[in-house]
Amino acid sequence: MKEIVVIGSGPAGVEAAVAAAQGNTKVTLISEGPIGGRTGWDSLLPSKVWLHAAEVADIVAHASSEGGTAGRVEPATVIQRIKQVAHQWSEHEAQRLQAAGVQVVHGTATVSSPHHLTVRNDDNQQTLHADAVIIATGSVPRFPPAMKPDGQRIIAPRFASHLNTLPPDMIVIGGGPTGSEFASLFSRLGVRVTWIVGSPGVLPMFAPAAGAALNRAMTARGVNIVQVDGERVERSETGVRVTTTDGAVYEAAMAFLAIGRLPDLSRLDLAAAGLTVDANGQLTVDQHGRTAVDHIFAIGDAAGGPMLANRALAQAWIAGRTAADLPAPGYCPHTIVHAVYTVPEIAQVGIVTSAEEELKRVRAPYTTSLKAFLSADTDGWVELTFDPITRQVRGGVAVGSHAADLLAPVALAIQTNATLADLAAVFAAYPTLSETIFTAARAASQVMA
Repeated sequence: MKEIVVIGSGPAGVEAAVAAAQGNTKVTLISEGPIGGRTGWDSLLPSKVWLHAAEVADIVAHASSEGGTAGRVEPATVIQRIKQVAHQWSEHEAQRLQAAGVQVVHGTATVSSPHHLTVRNDDNQQTLHADAVIIATGSVPRFPPAMKPDGQRIIAPRFASHLNTLPPDMIVIGGGPTGSEFASLFSRLGVRVTWIVGSPGVLPMFAPAAGAALNRAMTARGVNIVQVDGERVERSETGVRVTTTDGAVYEAAMAFLAIGRLPDLSRLDLAAAGLTVDANGQLTVDQHGRTAVDHIFAIGDAAGGPMLANRALAQAWIAGRTAADLPAPGYCPHTIVHAVYTVPEIAQVGIVTSAEEELKRVRAPYTTSLKAFLSADTDGWVELTFDPITRQVRGGVAVGSHAADLLAPVALAIQTNATLADLAAVFAAYPTLSETIFTAARAASQVMA
């Protein structure tokens, strides 16, 4: 029986362990903290609880037109909800592991040889043999020396589960997905936001039209967007002071840092297995997650960016099955939906510009669906990218409510090499926003006919 050890108990670690357990294997998962990892306890889940609370408040606030009454978000209640959901999710993931027959060992792992791991906790130390190792240790925040959180006035995503009160104003630093989500969140909760996005602008890794749409929406909401890099953040007598690279100074009650993350590999002593971390702080892996040492895999944030939970889950499933000698496809980055849960929601999948190839695009507004008028979301739109010769769908962008959900059929189309005609022949439930994807495909088919 093959012995497989998974290091890390976040979503990727759990998924990899459950997938590996489907083979003729003995699977052990090493968990440094509670099941769920940083994702479930410190970063993703707390932020999504906050975002859900803001979404519910928005719905209630707009309910007057439907005969309802307005409401508001109470931070203390949100904090309690975060704890409740985190415990529920941790228990759910633990039950998945137990049902799959995965043994959980609590402690901190280091590599002692290519096939052995040392696990230490407060009580003891033990050595585990591994025919295969899957590294799913996640990532840690990256903070420049002059921009570090203090947990009180200068905070970062991991402090979202301790934010018992909201300040009157906030400086958010970072124009990527996390900075975008929190800038949007704070502004929706009535906090005056100065958003220092950096020289690349808002969501520079997304389609330009999507970033521009979010920029407009945030500006319309009163957010002050500063397209300059932050240089230093420090406490002042009354709050915080942020200095940017052009010498400008911005002040507020608090600052929120969302500058970036790095793979959490430094504590593993990978050199003992013959592995070297590259200059970007990550391990090079193939389409199945294998590192330069064939029986050692790295997945999710531990394998570098883009650091997305669904990407981590996809890599975990593939690596787990591969380690267990079960059939698995190679990882395909073009089928991973990149989503940002702002207002408007932003999402994209596959190739969304023609920089790599001569591709065509077609756009359909949400208003092609009755649902947009029922939900008062008439500014949203979807866009398909396709090959004008083969008419195969190559990518998609969505801006508006449920944008991430709308791109699921586009991801499937890319995975299966589907054409515009394949999508055009589908009619979604009426009325739903999902109609817009298929409407766009029909519009493109008419233009190309």
